[in-house]
Amino acid sequence: MSGGLFCRLIAIISPRSDNYFTLFNELAACTVRGAKLLATMSSTHDAVAFDQLFFEIRKTEGEADEITRSILLSLHKTFITPFDRWEVKDLAMALDDMIDYMEDIPQRAALYGPGEFTPEMAALGQITLRATEKVQEAVALLSDMRNAERITKICQEIGEIESESDRVMRAGMARLFVEVSDVRALIRDKELYELFEEAVDRCEDAADVIHGVVLERI
Repeated sequence: MSGGLFCRLIAIISPRSDNYFTLFNELAACTVRGAKLLATMSSTHDAVAFDQLFFEIRKTEGEADEITRSILLSLHKTFITPFDRWEVKDLAMALDDMIDYMEDIPQRAALYGPGEFTPEMAALGQITLRATEKVQEAVALLSDMRNAERITKICQEIGEIESESDRVMRAGMARLFVEVSDVRALIRDKELYELFEEAVDRCEDAADVIHGVVLERI
């Protein structure tokens, strides 16, 4: 039996899933929902609102975890995948990491107790939202490699957004060390700045995975 015929027969009798792109889109949508909640949270000065938004972010992160598990489990059952298995896994994990880091921000803020987000953190919240929306846009185009040029452009735009977040974070840190003398507040805000930056970095990581998938197929 020829190798080609054998592969066709295996494809017929093996489980096949055509819903990877649906799952990727759902996972990307979770990251955008989380980023919208984070952007709202980073501009609020109300403790009750913070708690409610934190609850919603945790809920969204849990939903993202379930979708990620579905993608990873399907790799054990599916013969045909839209691209290489390691690429499917890397993209799922990269998208999941985005929402994980967003959840880390209110977790760390709650750990330190009362304290407000700075104007730079509010700006970073908006930047994170823009980055996740760009990732979502790129993910939505992945099912058709005729979109390769547009996807590549979006990935470049995500890199530019990440550079913008670096500048805002550095400005916030510089002001922090000049204006804040309380050690607890200094440590708190420094860690929060770093987590905001990590959240945007994870968006760039997802863009790198997406860009790699495209480059392998054009």
